[in-house]
Amino acid sequence: MLDTRFINFCRADTLFYDAPATESTGQDFREGRPLPEGWTATRGQEWTVCVPPDSRTPDQGWKIHVAASPGNAAELLDAVVPYCVEHRLMFKYISDPETLGRRGSKYGDRSASGKFITLYPVDETELERALNDLEELVGGTPAPSILSDLRWREGPLHVRYGGFVLKTTRLKDGTLAPAITTPDGELVPDERRPGFHPPSWVEIPPFLQAALAERRARTLADFPFRVHKALHFSNGGGVYRAVDKRDGTEVLLKEARPLAGLDAAGDDAVTRLEREHWALSRLAGLSSVPALRDVRRGNEHHFLARDYVEGTPLTELVRTRHPYGSTDNSARARAEYTAWALHILDQVAAGIDAMHERGVVFGDLHPGNILVGEDDTVAFIDLETATPTEEERPQAMGSLGFRAPDHLRGKAVDLFALDVLRLTLFVPMPHVVPWGTEKIRTLLDAAVRDFPLPAAFVEQIRRGLGDDVLGARTDYGVTWPAGARDTVLTSAIAASILDAATPERDDRLYPGDVMQFVLADGGVTFAYGAAGVLWALHRAGTEVPAAHVDWLLRKAGTATGEGPGLFTGLSGIAYVLGELGHPDTADTVLDRAFALAQADPNVGSTVANGLSGLGLAALHRAGAGGGDRYLRKAVELADRLPDTPAPNRIGLLNGRCGHALFLIRLYEATGDARLLDRAVEELRGDLDLLEDPRFDERFLTSGLDGSAGIAIALRAALPHRPGDERLRAAADRLLAVRRGGFSTPCGLLHGRAGEILALGEGTRPSERHVLDAHLDALGWEAIASEPGRVDFLGQYGYRLSTDLGTGSAGVLLALTALRDGRPALPFLSPAAPAPLAVA
Repeated sequence: MLDTRFINFCRADTLFYDAPATESTGQDFREGRPLPEGWTATRGQEWTVCVPPDSRTPDQGWKIHVAASPGNAAELLDAVVPYCVEHRLMFKYISDPETLGRRGSKYGDRSASGKFITLYPVDETELERALNDLEELVGGTPAPSILSDLRWREGPLHVRYGGFVLKTTRLKDGTLAPAITTPDGELVPDERRPGFHPPSWVEIPPFLQAALAERRARTLADFPFRVHKALHFSNGGGVYRAVDKRDGTEVLLKEARPLAGLDAAGDDAVTRLEREHWALSRLAGLSSVPALRDVRRGNEHHFLARDYVEGTPLTELVRTRHPYGSTDNSARARAEYTAWALHILDQVAAGIDAMHERGVVFGDLHPGNILVGEDDTVAFIDLETATPTEEERPQAMGSLGFRAPDHLRGKAVDLFALDVLRLTLFVPMPHVVPWGTEKIRTLLDAAVRDFPLPAAFVEQIRRGLGDDVLGARTDYGVTWPAGARDTVLTSAIAASILDAATPERDDRLYPGDVMQFVLADGGVTFAYGAAGVLWALHRAGTEVPAAHVDWLLRKAGTATGEGPGLFTGLSGIAYVLGELGHPDTADTVLDRAFALAQADPNVGSTVANGLSGLGLAALHRAGAGGGDRYLRKAVELADRLPDTPAPNRIGLLNGRCGHALFLIRLYEATGDARLLDRAVEELRGDLDLLEDPRFDERFLTSGLDGSAGIAIALRAALPHRPGDERLRAAADRLLAVRRGGFSTPCGLLHGRAGEILALGEGTRPSERHVLDAHLDALGWEAIASEPGRVDFLGQYGYRLSTDLGTGSAGVLLALTALRDGRPALPFLSPAAPAPLAVA
C-alpha cells in the first residue's frame, strides 16, 4: 500500500526525494506584509508560526483551527490575522497555496486536511471570545470539515484540545509520537486521528456543549444502506460494503466529502462522485461496468451506491499468477500465463472501446481498477475521473506509470494506459515507464525474452509507448552488465552516490528516502541517512571524502535518532563511526544509546529502533576492541527484552525475529544455552503469525524488513538447532517464493538488495537462478540521472534515492558482499566467543 507521505516529497526541481521547499517563492500568502514590530514569523516546511511579543501561550490547551480551501484561503487569512494581532494571539498558517492544496488532496492526511490557520488561546475565556468574534468575521465561509475537530456552528471554525508546543512520547513499538501531559505529569500521545477525541481528563467547556450536541445529532436518518465493512479511506471520503435495506442487495457504497480530496484539476470528491454518477448512467447495460443503484446526500456528505462486483483486482491476480512470483517459472508456465494475460487484455481493450463508443473516457485505467471474476471476465470500477470524450480533457489523477503525459487528451489517455497495462502484465514495473523510452525498451526486451508474445502485440507497445507518445525524449537508460558483478559497475554506483552528496546541507548529506525528513535525525541514521551510505561506500573500498566523515561526526554529537536501535537509532551511527576509524566517538554515541535505553521505560525492543539493535551493535563493539563492558551491557539488554512483541509486527527489523537474532549472537558469544532457547521461541512466535491462515502475505515485503530478514534469522539458528525441521522448512520456503523478476523495489529493506544478501549467504545451486534473476532485474530500476551515472529508484519509484535502506547504497552493499564473499552487516556472521566469562 502506498504511503501517501511520499507525494509531499516529490519536488519538480529534483529527481531525488527531497523536503518541500522552505524558502519563499513569492507565493507566500502574506508575502511582503510583515507583522507589527515585536512579532516574530518563522517559516517551516509547511507552517509559518507567528508569535506576539511577550507571549504567554501555555504548552497545551484548546486550539482553534480555521479551515479553508485554496480558493478562499487568502481572504480568510486577511480577515483572521488582524484579529490575532489586535488580541496578541499566537497563530500559525499554511505558508503557501501549493502546500494547502497538497494537504487537501485525495492523498493528504485525513485528520489534518482542511486545517489552514491555527490559533492558540491562552485559556477558555479567550477561547470563547475568539470563537464568537471570529464567527462574526468569517462564520459560514465554505470550507472542508476537519475530521479530528469539533466544528463551531457552520464553520470554518473548529476546535480541538492538544499540544501547543512539540513534545514527544514513545508508542508501544518504540516510535516517537506527538504528546501532551496528563494532570499527573505523564506524557501520552496527542491523538489526531479522525473523530473528536478529547483527552479523558479534559472537561469540555459549557460553551462548546451545543456544538458537541449538534455533532452527535448529525446522523444518517432514513439512510437506506447498512454498512458492514469499510474497504478504504482517503481524504475525499470512504468506500464501504453495504446492504440495501430495501431489498437486501449487496452494494458498494462510496462517500464524498465536500471541498476535500482535491485532484490536479482542483475538483473535490463530490465533483468526482457526480462524474462517476454521470459515467455509470451513460454506460448502463455494459457487462463490464457495475450497475448504478442510488445517489443521495446524508449528513452533509454525498453517497453513491452501485452493485457490488465479486472479483479479484487484476493487481492481485498478477502477483499470484505471474511466473516471476511463482515457484514454477518454466516455459510451460510462462506460456500458460501469456494465454491468460492476453485473454484479459483483449477484454480490457474491448471494454475501453465500448466506453469510448458511448462517449466516456475512463481516465484512470490501471490494474487496481479492474476486477476479474472467477470465470475470467473483467469489470471496471472507480469511474470518478471519467470525462466526456468530446471535451478532450487531460488526466486529473492517475496511478504511477499509468498516468498519461500532459499533452495527451481524451481517448488518448486511456489508450496510453492500455499500452502500459499490456507491458506491465508481463514485466510488472509500471513505475519505470515515466523514465522514458530507453527504460521502457529494457522492460519490453525482458518481456519478449521470457514470454511467447505475438509480434503485433509487441509492436503495439513499441508504438504506444514511443518517443512521439511520451513527448520530449528523455534517456535515463543504463547499460546493465550480465551478472552485475563487475567492479566497473560498483565503482560507477559509488561515484554516483558521491556526486549526489550535499555536504553543505544540514538536514542530510546524501539524498535518500522521505524518512530522512519524517524520522528524528533521519538524515543521519544507518537506514536512511549518512551513516548507512558511508558504511556502504567504505565497505565497497571507496575513498570517502574527509568532509563527508566530518559531517557525520558533527551530527553524531547531537543526534538522538528514533531510539537506541541499529537502523533508525543511535547504535547504527556508533557502529559506522567505529568502522570508519573513530572508536572514541563511537563509544560516546553508544554510551548515549545505553543511557537513552536506561532512562526511557517505553524504549522499543526492535532491531530497527530499540534494544535488540543496540544489543547487536554492542556485541560488535565488544569484538572490535570495546572490551568486556559492552558484552555485559548486551547481557543486561537481553534480560530486558519483553515477553511479547509490539502488536502486528513481524520480521527482523520490527518483530520477534530481530529479538531472536540478537539472542542467537549473544548465545554464540557467551555459550548460555538459555539464550538459544529464548531465541527459538521468538522465531516460532513470528512463524506462528506467518503460518496463520488469516495472515495476508501481501503485507510480507521482500528484503531485510520482510522475507529475507526472517530467512536470515532462521538460518542463524539452524547451525545450533540442525534438527529443527520447522525452522529449516520455513527458511527454504521464504527464499523459494521470492523469485527474481517480480515487481520488487531494489532496496535493502524492502527489495532486491535484501534478497541478494540473504541468497548470497551460502547460495545453493537450486537458488542460483533466483539470485541471477534478481541481479539482472536490478537493472530495471537503474537510472542514469546524468550521462555516465548509475542511480536507483527509491521506495515506490517516484524519485531516486542513494540511501542504504531504499536506494543506491543498499544495492552497492549487496553487490560488494556478493563480490568478495564477506558479510555485509555485523549481525550476518556468528559472534566470536567471549574472551571473559559473563556472570
